[in-house]
Amino acid sequence: MSDLANPYEKFAYAYDQMMTNVDYVRWANYIDAIFRQCGFLPRKILDLACGTGALTTLLAAHNYEMWGIDRAEGMLSVARRKAEQQGLEIQFQLGDMLDFNLNQRFDAVLCTYDSINYAVNEEELVNVFKCVSDHLEPSGLFIFDVTTERNITQHFHSQTFAENKEEYSYIWKNIYSYRDKTCHTALTFFIREGEYFRRFEEVHVQKMFEVSTVKKILNATGYKMLCAYDMFTFNRWNRHSDRINFTARRMDST
Repeated sequence: MSDLANPYEKFAYAYDQMMTNVDYVRWANYIDAIFRQCGFLPRKILDLACGTGALTTLLAAHNYEMWGIDRAEGMLSVARRKAEQQGLEIQFQLGDMLDFNLNQRFDAVLCTYDSINYAVNEEELVNVFKCVSDHLEPSGLFIFDVTTERNITQHFHSQTFAENKEEYSYIWKNIYSYRDKTCHTALTFFIREGEYFRRFEEVHVQKMFEVSTVKKILNATGYKMLCAYDMFTFNRWNRHSDRINFTARRMDST
């Protein structure tokens, strides 16, 4: 028997160890550089779908007032522990990017590491953009990235990844559907509980969006798209891009 967990709940247990290849310092510096390029000096920032707070804590150390929101309590537990260990004051809240309300306004909202791709259709993407807009100050910035079809088909489609550790093991299988442009990921974890291992399963679904679609929905939800860059550069995205970083400004409706 295995337990079917909500996405990222059990993943949180091993997430940071599995993601040691991700250069979060570079990511934090890149976001700083985007702010500078835009001539923008934010004070209060929301990290949407913040996960275990790897980026959130780095930006808090850059003296931003950081908030984080994620739909997986398991990920937030890890994030809160990190912040406490580093002596950082960060507000972490449970919430879904499709429908959240913090009763707060932010100078900037971030949604990184292809979290936007978890909006599985245009309607959900509209919901995300509207929720973000409701939490942005007028003229605030929304910075997010999407993974591309090229990245998925070149590096993940029909691929299986697996690893054995002393406290856990996992099997990670990926199938991409060209017809509806979605990637289905099946994660199977075996987590040690005393002398035994318990099996958990998670299913993740991500949608690939064209830049034209993202721009259309940004415009429809009250933003001006400022740029779409090949990730970690200030070069326009291209057909070889594995990840595209967007920066959009909330338009003042007054």
